[in-house]
Amino acid sequence: MNALLSYIEKLLVGIFVLGFLALIAIGVLRYREGESGEGGATWHQAKKHNTIEGYLEFLRDCQSCAHETDAIAALDELQHGLGLVARLAQGHLEERASVALPVFSSDGKTLLALGGKEPHLWDANTGTRLPLEEGSFAIKGGDAITALAYAPDGSWVAAGLSGAENGNMLVWDRQSGGLVGEHLIDGFDAQTLAFEPRAQTLGWLAHGPLGIWEPLTGKFLRATHEGASALAFTRMDKSHTLMVTAAGREIWFWEPATLELVRQAVMKTDRTLLGLSQDGRVAGYAEGPVLELWDVRTGAWIATLQDHDGDALAFCRDIKKGWILVGTRTGSLYLWDTKLPTALGRIAAHEGPVEQLACSGKGRAVSISWDSAKIWDLDKLSKMPVEKPKFEE
Repeated sequence: MNALLSYIEKLLVGIFVLGFLALIAIGVLRYREGESGEGGATWHQAKKHNTIEGYLEFLRDCQSCAHETDAIAALDELQHGLGLVARLAQGHLEERASVALPVFSSDGKTLLALGGKEPHLWDANTGTRLPLEEGSFAIKGGDAITALAYAPDGSWVAAGLSGAENGNMLVWDRQSGGLVGEHLIDGFDAQTLAFEPRAQTLGWLAHGPLGIWEPLTGKFLRATHEGASALAFTRMDKSHTLMVTAAGREIWFWEPATLELVRQAVMKTDRTLLGLSQDGRVAGYAEGPVLELWDVRTGAWIATLQDHDGDALAFCRDIKKGWILVGTRTGSLYLWDTKLPTALGRIAAHEGPVEQLACSGKGRAVSISWDSAKIWDLDKLSKMPVEKPKFEE
């Protein structure tokens, strides 16, 4: 009997010891998980090295892990000294809602962008969301926003919509948020919108069909440029503005008042069209890490920007200085003055690919990736050292 009791006692002690060791092991594992994203870069390593690249690597592996907030704060502190102005506040958005389709007001003080399913406005100097009247920028039904535009005089905001059968365009008053006008596009979604610089005229593009709409007069013109995927207005001289559409190497110029096709041009490149600059003066063509730039008005080659650390996915042009900002698949931003042989600056900006860029023309730009939307000071970014990037003569 004593032997049996002794055996049971030893068995219970053994079970207790094994359970205690298991708890210690679980605690160690949880601690390690908390110190790293998901088995990748550790928080200890990131904090020790205290570099932008180190925090970005940690955050790439981090899915609501411990120290995520600390890593974001440390990353922002480092980037602030190198050009970061602010992140766009997203606390008002639904969980996992993204920011997209950014466009600046002409004075560069306000940023319009899609936040989740609705357009919102942010202060371009602080990243804070601007308050709007209840019911502002209202959208009827389940249509999805596919394009946004900001009137040059700041009075209107426009959106292109994708519906079940037809596309639609809406224009709202910027201050009241009330509807100014709307117009259907039979059978097509409005994919790109742009306001004419000196008029309350809205140009629209729907991957083939394109047109002009004047909300106040009701004037609506429609034409076709098959395969067109980019639209902008460009000033040919001080008094004359044309609407420009691009499809591959083809550039078409349209008279806004009549939608008459004025002329056509072909860019002599084999690369893929990436888009037009906001002012319609530059067309960008990409192939891997190379971005080729062409003057839309003259058809002349401008520069070939190369040696980026990843595929060139987006670009925008600062109208004031003519600088070109390029976003890559690796999350980096490169700032170029095409009159110089090397890039002005580079920064590791995001955890993921730079999906969209917009320049303000007032020394600001916004970059968007899956991790965040960030506003940048281009003058500060221009002072970042770059080792390899250059463009071909």
